[in-house]
Amino acid sequence: MTQSNAIVPVVPQAGIGNEVTSGPKLGFVIKKHRFLIVFGTVLGFFFALGLYFVLRKYDPYYRAEAAISVLPETPNPLQRHNIITGSPSGEMKRLVNSQIVIVKSPVVLGMAIQTTAFQHNYKYPNDPTLKSTWLEAYSAAPLHKLRKHLVVEPVRDSNDFIISLEWHDAHETMSLVNAITNTYIQYVQKMAQTQLNTEARGVAEAQARVAAGVTARQRELELYRRSHNVPGLIEREAVLEATLTNLSAMVTKTQIDAQAAKANYQSIKKQVQNNTLQLSPRMQELVNDDPTLRSLMLNLLSLKQEVAVSKDTLGSDHRATIALEIRQASVQKQIDRLKAKLKARGRLQMQQGAKAEMEQAMAVALDTRKRRDEKQREVNDLDDALAKYRNRQAALITREKMLASLTRRAALFKLRSMHNASRVQLQYLASKPERVSFPRLKRFLVLGPILGILAALGLAYLLELTNTRVRTPRDISGVMRLPLLGFIPDHADDSMLSGSPMTCVRTSPASMTAESFRQIRGRLAVVHGEKPLQTLLVASFSPAGGASTVASNIANGIALSELRVLLVDANFYRPILQTVYSNIPAIGLADVLTGRCTLDQAVVPCTDLPTLHLMGAGARSKAPNEITEHRAFPELMAQLRSRYDMIIFDGAPLTFVSDSINLASKVDGVVAVVRAGQISRGTVARIRDQLTQVRASLVGIVLNATQSWSAGYFKENYRTFFEYASQSNRPSQPRNLPPSKS
Repeated sequence: MTQSNAIVPVVPQAGIGNEVTSGPKLGFVIKKHRFLIVFGTVLGFFFALGLYFVLRKYDPYYRAEAAISVLPETPNPLQRHNIITGSPSGEMKRLVNSQIVIVKSPVVLGMAIQTTAFQHNYKYPNDPTLKSTWLEAYSAAPLHKLRKHLVVEPVRDSNDFIISLEWHDAHETMSLVNAITNTYIQYVQKMAQTQLNTEARGVAEAQARVAAGVTARQRELELYRRSHNVPGLIEREAVLEATLTNLSAMVTKTQIDAQAAKANYQSIKKQVQNNTLQLSPRMQELVNDDPTLRSLMLNLLSLKQEVAVSKDTLGSDHRATIALEIRQASVQKQIDRLKAKLKARGRLQMQQGAKAEMEQAMAVALDTRKRRDEKQREVNDLDDALAKYRNRQAALITREKMLASLTRRAALFKLRSMHNASRVQLQYLASKPERVSFPRLKRFLVLGPILGILAALGLAYLLELTNTRVRTPRDISGVMRLPLLGFIPDHADDSMLSGSPMTCVRTSPASMTAESFRQIRGRLAVVHGEKPLQTLLVASFSPAGGASTVASNIANGIALSELRVLLVDANFYRPILQTVYSNIPAIGLADVLTGRCTLDQAVVPCTDLPTLHLMGAGARSKAPNEITEHRAFPELMAQLRSRYDMIIFDGAPLTFVSDSINLASKVDGVVAVVRAGQISRGTVARIRDQLTQVRASLVGIVLNATQSWSAGYFKENYRTFFEYASQSNRPSQPRNLPPSKS
């Protein structure tokens, strides 16, 4: 067979050297240590219940609280404050927070500590040496402790805040909270009254200054009105405004006339230059009334009559007639030249007339504009004088309004001084608490089991984290980052397994174990590398690891695919294959290498599967490592490669003997078998390093005897698969197929 039918090894993944990259899964920890978690939950419940009763009896706390409202600002102190029903504005929130800061300020709390509620014990009022139990407990730093234990927090969606404190004595807690509340209210009222008095004095001083300024401006305004005769100025301004309006209209009209005259002159001038100007009727009459032109016209008329008579009497060709016609033409030319001269003169006269009209219109417009500007200056002077008067009048009105505003503010301050000047109002004082605030039974009954669950879960996770044995497929692929070919279930979990597990691929094909080996066989068939995989070593990490079972089932699975497979027992210490395959002869691999028998004598076919051939270990006369290092071993491997598609060696455990390590360097790939729960991750890593040192190719790892509880969904998946396969309606033999060809 050619090497194209061989199996190729797995390409090692990057990062194989990382032994531990993550911890166990939480679901696996919960499932495995569920009894520990349940015990921790119950223990936490009873511990919390016992702690509750102990604290309730020996260390209870009572909580007392008082409520304060922050009132919105009103312009009129006699007006009632509106209670905020919805969410307060940003300004109100800032004001409430500022009041909370004042309550917890050292000034207020220091004054509260000096009150009777703190300095005297209410149970022994006649003994001045006994202080309150709270002050006795925190006598070292009472102000710091009070700021730490006092709770002042705003009430949601309102302009209120709560002052509360917890202590062992209910009556004393009420007294302490009320003492702090009353001290705060007195301090705020005093501070507000002081601020109100300061502002009132400032307003009174400003009112006096503004009143003096109003009086002075009134005198100045009256003096200005009299000296400038403001009423007369107003009347004159009205007359000038009317005159200015008329002049402005005349300026506009004269400017339009001047522009029209200028445009007319420019047009006439251009026509004169082009000799296209038509004479006006008057100018045409002047041209026609010219004496010289009239004389020439009469002479021309006389000549025309003489020419007509000569033609009638003498004929057209007579010399006299021709002479008369010549004279007539000469007179006609004189008339034409004179008319052209007279028209040119008339055009020039029309141009001069248009120019004179333009200059006259422009002069009229200029004169009108000068008159308008003169009146405008007079109006501006009057406006300036009146503007000064009106500005002083407006300044006086502004000062009078300011004086009125200050007068109202002074009156409001006087009214506020008669009422509560602060913007805080007591909603209710603290009352004696009837119930214990700590401990609360509900909280302990909820937190106890939760803490018990967390403690038990942490302990279980720590146990799993410190356990380094390989138990699950995730320990190989997820934690150690090694290639995983598959995992074999424990035989006790496989109810469908019958017969020998070493041949379950053929004898129990419907079992979970057989399906696992088929999956391993499928993964071996599809992996690819740089060179084909024709020789394979299957060895376990420890004795009784299941390497023989894996090697036998892989060989049977490949042989069922119509490939020629040789299964060699290379465990020279404890050969196992002869217990399953009874026809394996006593001679084997060691005898072929030493020359005591031939290869054909040592290899026998399997009785039930002709494509599977078997070879035993043989008689061990030397150390196993010397057998694998024999000079005939390469020649034997070459013969086996030429005869078989796949050669599988069942080797000794990798942990205790070195012959499997030596053999691993001479085959194309190694399949390592780990029995769940027997080998630590460190041992697996050490064997992996040894294989790397001898340049052996680790195809993958098979996890054997995996328990269903540690394999996750392994058992349930296969049970579902077999239920589905058992309900198949596929016929056992194909029907209506054409006959096969040889």
